[in-house]
Amino acid sequence: MLKWLIILAGLQLFGIGLFVMFAPDLSVVPFIPSDAPADLYSEFRAMFAGSFIAFGYLLTRYALSASLIPIGMMMIYVMASIAFGRIVSFLYEGITSFSLFAFVGEVSLVVILYLYYRKKKNEISYF
Repeated sequence: MLKWLIILAGLQLFGIGLFVMFAPDLSVVPFIPSDAPADLYSEFRAMFAGSFIAFGYLLTRYALSASLIPIGMMMIYVMASIAFGRIVSFLYEGITSFSLFAFVGEVSLVVILYLYYRKKKNEISYF
């Protein structure tokens, strides 16, 4: 029963994140003010939607997986989803200097996390 509740919660988060990320007009989302500037919409697409998609995926994966998910990989999934949300916001709201700076930081963090994860994984002694 608990497993299915986790899966249901994960799918709901995933669905909300996809809706916010790909909705052409975010003024229909009830918790975003309709007179909000495009910069706020950009942040909602990247941070809010990307985080919800990542957390929904991780909850579903956690419930369906027999092994534990390493923390480093979880952070990579979260940051990669936020960076993907930023790319989608470029298509809808355009590129601003802040959004470009944030995107470079997000992608850099994904690369750094991945390289460090691979380094630590190679250091694990199996004997």
